[in-house]
Amino acid sequence: MNQPLFSIITITLNCADDAEQTARSVLGQDFSDVEYFVKDGCSTDGTPERLRALGVRVIVAPDSGIYEAMNQGIAHARGRYICFMNAGDRFAGPDALSAVAAALALYSEPDFLYGDVRSFGHHPYLGRGRAGEGRLIIYPDRLNRFWLYRKMICHQSWFVRREIYAAQPFATDYRILADYAYLLDMILRRRVRYGHLPKEIAHFAGDGISSQRSPRRDAERARALATVYAPWERQAYEMIFRGMRWLNRTLIYPMIPLLPERLRARLSGL
Repeated sequence: MNQPLFSIITITLNCADDAEQTARSVLGQDFSDVEYFVKDGCSTDGTPERLRALGVRVIVAPDSGIYEAMNQGIAHARGRYICFMNAGDRFAGPDALSAVAAALALYSEPDFLYGDVRSFGHHPYLGRGRAGEGRLIIYPDRLNRFWLYRKMICHQSWFVRREIYAAQPFATDYRILADYAYLLDMILRRRVRYGHLPKEIAHFAGDGISSQRSPRRDAERARALATVYAPWERQAYEMIFRGMRWLNRTLIYPMIPLLPERLRARLSGL
């Protein structure tokens, strides 16, 4: 059996409506060299049955949380590149995977490719964008240490070689930010070869636990940072970051809604 270019995996647990929306987004892609399946954690609300009615392959097995479920999905994947498009999220359009495939060829098949996203999560200062249309976020082409200290790339726009995931799965002792820890490790420790596709690839629901401040989230972020940043570096970056937060709240955020969308998106991604 030929190896597909992409494995698109959705993780579900009692989220039938969101899962169906995501599945229809994946099934509606105009790119055919892809396998799609769902890893379900033993839902009781009919999620597997509704997805199977759409023709989706569903693997039902217990798991200890989302990152173990993602690791289980990796073990079942056959594609050269894996993307996790979880329930409630979706591709930005039917040509998303075609654009990613072209970018992979352009970059000579890097280990990691990421595109831009539109977040529909509620930002404490910017809301959900104009008229609730979401906030487009344009990521930078190069991911430097200070940017990664402050920012995260939504994993819905990640395309990672299966071998990278197979060699080092997600750390399941994280409950909220294992994907952030993984991104830091890929870029700053393993120094994988990566590329940026400057195109809106995914729509991110954005109201999950990883988007909300909490003591556990803060502790996991600090732990992830400590694995790749020296103490002096974290202290220096935090001092600069505090000043940037003040500038954002007093000047940048009030100005952003007045700007054209592409400029707003670039500011959001800086």
